[in-house]
Amino acid sequence: MIVERRVQLTYPQHLLDQPLIYQLIQQFDLLTNILEARVTAEEGWLVLAVRGERERVEQGLSWLTEQGVQVEILAEIEEGV
Repeated sequence: MIVERRVQLTYPQHLLDQPLIYQLIQQFDLLTNILEARVTAEEGWLVLAVRGERERVEQGLSWLTEQGVQVEILAEIEEGV
């Protein structure tokens, strides 16, 4: 089942220069859309729409958490098969 989750990602300072969204797309075969973002020297946050197979979306967001990114689910839309 295809889902889209809108999430807020908060990055600590030490992850700001890491290509985590690129890796999320490549490793988990997901589509993303940055809806809003703000980056300072101390931290960064963004609101991201993540779309793909439910299991891959869940795996990808769990992976981001494992990397040290705070992930907050804002909404989920199921798109069917």
